[in-house]
Amino acid sequence: MNFILLRRLEELRASNCGIAILNEGWVHPTRNLNTSVLILGKKSTAGITDEGDALTVEPGKFVLLPAERTHRGTRPIREAASYFWMHFSTAEPPVAMGEREALRVLNDPEAVARELSDALLLPQEIALDEPKVFLDLFHDLLFEQERPSFTGQKMQYLFKLMLINLNETVLANFVDEKYDSTRYSLIYAAIQAIHENITDGNFSVKNLSDHLNYNPDYLGRIFKARMGRSLGDYIIDQRIKYATCLLEESNNTIDSIAYDSGFNSTRNFIRQFKARKGETPTESRQRYRTMHVTNR
Repeated sequence: MNFILLRRLEELRASNCGIAILNEGWVHPTRNLNTSVLILGKKSTAGITDEGDALTVEPGKFVLLPAERTHRGTRPIREAASYFWMHFSTAEPPVAMGEREALRVLNDPEAVARELSDALLLPQEIALDEPKVFLDLFHDLLFEQERPSFTGQKMQYLFKLMLINLNETVLANFVDEKYDSTRYSLIYAAIQAIHENITDGNFSVKNLSDHLNYNPDYLGRIFKARMGRSLGDYIIDQRIKYATCLLEESNNTIDSIAYDSGFNSTRNFIRQFKARKGETPTESRQRYRTMHVTNR
């Protein structure tokens, strides 16, 4: 399998993107473009060659077709298919690299830091364990293309972010999981959901797992490895932070604040608050107000 080196990441430019919807019997035409193409399979399968090397576009897989190389379909597709595509240009021509040379870089953290500080090194085919993150990014790119922001840079940054995340996914297979952008995105989604539901007393780790469609044990392990604490502790920590704001900024009763912060009982709220703050909610409120008296 070939790898493609894309140098000068800062100067990479997204051109245009779309979604190809293909009928049975379609075959990719022969092309040699001055832009590179990134494809993410969505439905069914299509065969393609790049300079004679066979590649397969299929759901959950990226295919990279570098500029100035000839690619063509191998045979008519057997059933209707679809895929996302993005044309982009690079400041320097993409460089095809053999698997042995590419793995020498990817397996060496020092080589990664030295050679990929402003470059990307991607296999021509990348099968994704969790493609949803990248499907969502493609949707964002399509939306931005159709309804542009006030700045044209938004689309460029979105695309570069997708490529960086893609390279981190590749690196995770060779170096260690700290580069795994899919896991990072999962943690981000978990944190976002927690903050959106922090005042709901029925919200729990199980609710969160169901919402994200992940096994609770798996989600808990990934979260703790990344964040250094359990999901349950993180949820309580955020509820305590929210309650602290209410204590300082409102005259609500302790019972009311406990309920509004997602605790099912005042007793549990006081216990969790004291365990984390070293004082009761009432003591915390009194101390805050003593320290922040304003003379008028």
